[in-house]
Amino acid sequence: MALLTPWPSVRQAIIRQLRSNLVLAAELPGDWSEGFAPQGTAYPLGAIGLQYAPSAYDWSGRVMFVGVTVFIFAKDQGQAASLYQLAFTSLQDAKLTLAGQTSLQCRQMSDISLQDVDTEGKPVYQVGGVFEVRVAQSNPALRTITFTADATVA
Repeated sequence: MALLTPWPSVRQAIIRQLRSNLVLAAELPGDWSEGFAPQGTAYPLGAIGLQYAPSAYDWSGRVMFVGVTVFIFAKDQGQAASLYQLAFTSLQDAKLTLAGQTSLQCRQMSDISLQDVDTEGKPVYQVGGVFEVRVAQSNPALRTITFTADATVA
C-alpha cells in the first residue's frame, strides 16, 4: 500500500464529525472553514487548521500525529464557549473514518481562548483548542518465521 499524506483525509473526517452534531450545526450558521472564513461570513462560525503532522515509523508502518486546531468565532464569549463545548464533545475520543488509514485516537491536547475586534471595532471571541489525531498506515509485507519445536507425548 502506498503511503498517503494524512491531512486531506483527516480534514474531511473532522468536518464530517463536527457536522454530524446536529445541535452544533443548527447553532453555527457560518458553518466550518479551513484556516479562516471569507469576509462577511455570519457569526458564529467554526474554523479548523493543520498545526503539525510529524511521522513515526515502527515495525507495522507509519504513524502520524496530526495536530488540528478547532475554533469557534462568535460575537458573544458565552456563546463561543458553549459551541466549542459541543465541538469538543463531538471530537474527544471520536473514531474517525479515514480513507486508506486507521484512526487510532482523537484527543484534545490544549485549550486556546483569544479576543479580537471585527472591521466595525466590535469584539469577536475565539474559543478552541488543539486536537491530536493519531493516524496509522500499515505497510504490510510478506514475512516468514521459522522455528523448531520438540514434544514428548506420554
